[in-house]
Amino acid sequence: MFDKLKLRLITINMALLTTVFIAIFGVIFIITSNSINREINGNLNALIHNSKRPIPNSVNVVVELSSDGTIKKQFKNYEVSTNNDTLQSVVNKILESGKDSGKIDISSSTYSYLKGNSRFGTKIAFMERSQYDNMIFQLLKTLILIGFISLIILLFISIYLTNKSIIPIKETFEKQKQFIADASHELKTPLAIIKTNTSLVLSHPDDTIKNQSKWINYINLQTDRMSELISEMLSLAKMDTSENKLPLSPINISKVVESMILMFDAVIYENNIELETNISKNLFINGDKESLKKLFSIIMDNAIKHTNKNGNITISLFSEKNKVKMIIRNTGEGIEPEHLERIFERFYRVDSSRDRETGGYGLDLSIASSIVKQHKGKIYAKSKVGEFTSFIVEIPQQSLIQN
Repeated sequence: MFDKLKLRLITINMALLTTVFIAIFGVIFIITSNSINREINGNLNALIHNSKRPIPNSVNVVVELSSDGTIKKQFKNYEVSTNNDTLQSVVNKILESGKDSGKIDISSSTYSYLKGNSRFGTKIAFMERSQYDNMIFQLLKTLILIGFISLIILLFISIYLTNKSIIPIKETFEKQKQFIADASHELKTPLAIIKTNTSLVLSHPDDTIKNQSKWINYINLQTDRMSELISEMLSLAKMDTSENKLPLSPINISKVVESMILMFDAVIYENNIELETNISKNLFINGDKESLKKLFSIIMDNAIKHTNKNGNITISLFSEKNKVKMIIRNTGEGIEPEHLERIFERFYRVDSSRDRETGGYGLDLSIASSIVKQHKGKIYAKSKVGEFTSFIVEIPQQSLIQN
């Protein structure tokens, strides 16, 4: 699929470049040829009006005609070796053609001619044009050679750039394929459980709802899990669409974080976790309040899930190099280095069994990453196995003076 796309792009690029080269070189060739022909006609016109004045570096002859078309006089430069009969035959052809200018062969050489009137009567001037034809031929060869070499070079450049441009398309396609495969896999399990429990309910049609409550509760639980998964998938799809950009406005991120910390107080207390905070006052960013709350909730939920018993969570918010930096650090098992760079991928889970127990699908951190990107920031993690994990969010600071 991608090989065909690559070949198609290269073919289109080269076709366009070839067309452009042909057009440019064609114009150059035509302009140069016309310029040479104008120069020849100018020289011929000068010979008609002044036959005795030689044209430098040219082979030429001028004939003066009588009223019946016979040659009355002729003026040759020293290089012309043509007898009178040959010249008369050539003159007769020109007179019969009725053309005032053109090209004609004389003694195995090609000449340009121009017929005109002077005070002495009708004259025809001839100029040997081999040197001019050679100039045009050399120009044509040069243009073809330059064009060929240029197109070969541009072909390699086009292949390189096409390969480079295909990479993000290929990555996006592979991610979409993986996303669909992972989503199908995640939906398969709850659907199988729902089907199994539905079959059990239907196999006992005479039982009361109370007797069947165990299976019905399982169905309800899996339905909730599927709803959560679909909701998260829709959130990601919405954020991936360029038309759904967040409405950003100046926000006091310090107040948002402080209010969210209060919401987690009860959960932190229930889990016997010690909380430390270091929040700088009145830090402003250009953001969306609801999305930032969701971002904080995702990272805090993750920290609480992975904090060890009687562990510690530290929340820091401060300004650094024109950026607002938020660090949420929790003590615990940490993350292996090979997992650290992949934790923001969709459906990626370091410990699948544990995430399933806690209701996770591996989408939360992907959603967090998408939110941060829409705020023109970045998110990354640092960890030391057996000691701690830190999630760091950096978002450009908004300069705003508050009274």
